[in-house]
Amino acid sequence: MDSRGGQVEGDEPDGESLPELLRSWRSRTDPRAIMGLAASGRRSKGLTQRDVARLTGVSERWYGALERGNEAKYSADFLDRLSSALRLSPAERRALYLRAVGRPPALASTPDVDAATDVDEVLLQQFLDNQSPAPAFAADLAWNVISYNEPLLDWFPWAAYQANQMRWALLEPEAREHLVNWEQDWARPFLGQIRYERAHHPKSEALRQLERDILAGSPAARQMWDRREMVEHSHGALRRLRIPYHQGREVAVRIVALRPMRSDLLRVIVLLEGRHGSDAV
Repeated sequence: MDSRGGQVEGDEPDGESLPELLRSWRSRTDPRAIMGLAASGRRSKGLTQRDVARLTGVSERWYGALERGNEAKYSADFLDRLSSALRLSPAERRALYLRAVGRPPALASTPDVDAATDVDEVLLQQFLDNQSPAPAFAADLAWNVISYNEPLLDWFPWAAYQANQMRWALLEPEAREHLVNWEQDWARPFLGQIRYERAHHPKSEALRQLERDILAGSPAARQMWDRREMVEHSHGALRRLRIPYHQGREVAVRIVALRPMRSDLLRVIVLLEGRHGSDAV
């Protein structure tokens, strides 16, 4: 069990019921970390049932029935929205699925995902958790996020539901607002990394599909792709963010990119916050 009461990745949930878990997770979630929720005038520090219902797109009555233990056919889409709203860790998301639908969440559905099978998942999660307060995550060859620590979820809530780093950065409209100097500092280097990995792993269907999806979904990406730039990695790069977690304040981050010695199909990213306009971290 981890320090927040969740299970270690791979363990089954303990004897607590789903309503007990939901109430506990809801009460610990800080509304100030969620854009659009008023934090003043509240009687308690956590989220209300109304907050969670609003964040997950269901009625307050429907969500209240869930916390009372009423059984229903919960979709993966709803459970992922709930995981994101409650800022659940990967282990807690697994416990939610097991309690709600009797099975763990499915793996990423990207075709022919090149998984790093020789990596100890528990050790990897411990490494990521130990990077706190710096956000950190691990992604596979095609940039599917497979594990992350709690600060990463505070900064980027989209990571909670089988997210893909490149699809978010290059296709989601909010990314252009959150990634400062989006085209020059983020989009072009990211596209260069995709081209680099495509050249080194030409048989990867996951990378091939990632390229197709991004070029089909973004005219801007198609124009930048024609520059034929190639970038090996982002390690050491200093970039700027403007995300809701920092309440609109622009922050500089140093990107630390690592690969485990046992696999070149996995990358680990740590974001070290620095001073704006400075190379210091």
